Amino acid sequence: MAGYAESKGVPSAKLAVQVGGVLLALGGISVLLGLWGDLGAILLVIFLVPTAMMMHAFWKETDAGAQQMEMVQFTKDISLAGAALAFVWVFSLEGIDLTLTGPLLGLR
Repeated sequence: MAGYAESKGVPSAKLAVQVGGVLLALGGISVLLGLWGDLGAILLVIFLVPTAMMMHAFWKETDAGAQQMEMVQFTKDISLAGAALAFVWVFSLEGIDLTLTGPLLGLR
């Protein structure tokens, strides 16, 4: 993946791919287990939005087919980030004890 990220102009591509992998793993496991799931969902958003902007910049493509494919991937990543934000809301309001946003934002 580092080579692909580098071809898209991502600075320090190898490090970025490794950090992205850690964000995905920690965020996904956290949401799956419900342990600080809101923080895990925030980690997913931190991964997804920059990935959409840097890796799937459809507005830079000149070929119509490539532009369409990048737009699909961009909207997928942004949609997943929106779903992760919905998880933040769910975790903070559902009375789950191990959350960050509930106490932080006074939602309980």
